[in-house]
Amino acid sequence: MVVKESRGRRRYVAFSLGRNVPKSELDSVLSSTAYGQLQVIQCAGGWCIVRCEPWQTKSLIEMITKRYPDSESVSTSGNLITLRRRYPILWGTRPRYIAFTVKIDGRSLSEALSERADDDGPVLKFCGSGYAILRCCLRDSEKTKAMMKDIDPSSDAFLSSYKSKDLRKAIALREPELRPVLFARK
Repeated sequence: MVVKESRGRRRYVAFSLGRNVPKSELDSVLSSTAYGQLQVIQCAGGWCIVRCEPWQTKSLIEMITKRYPDSESVSTSGNLITLRRRYPILWGTRPRYIAFTVKIDGRSLSEALSERADDDGPVLKFCGSGYAILRCCLRDSEKTKAMMKDIDPSSDAFLSSYKSKDLRKAIALREPELRPVLFARK
């Protein structure tokens, strides 16, 4: 069975927003609509990609351009890679996940990251039993590793991927008892 048969087709719309807009602001704008399927996939450098159903494309474009007058819809595609390859800012700011071994607890790490991070991240996705997974932009991978060394000098980046699930699997192979925590739905 093809994935599109089970979940349906989706459209990805790339916008040039005219100014830097935090992902959290875009999320709140989209969540205030009646369309529950709208999701901000990527947001950085005054650009964003929003996922929607094919029938929502026109209303999504109208909603974003009305909310952000300097914005424009630059392209619509059926897959992300096409948009990211077409626009270098989207390619360089695509999400990257990095797994670290850490000695710091999750609350302290979260607080330290919030003090040092900008709108683009990094963002703590998981922390427990000596491991942490952070999401950052591809272009900020080295900056994220340096930030972690500053926060926890004993930290070590041991794996990175474009998918958080790959890192969770790698940690589960190292520590099988963490499997229920790593793959718990939130």
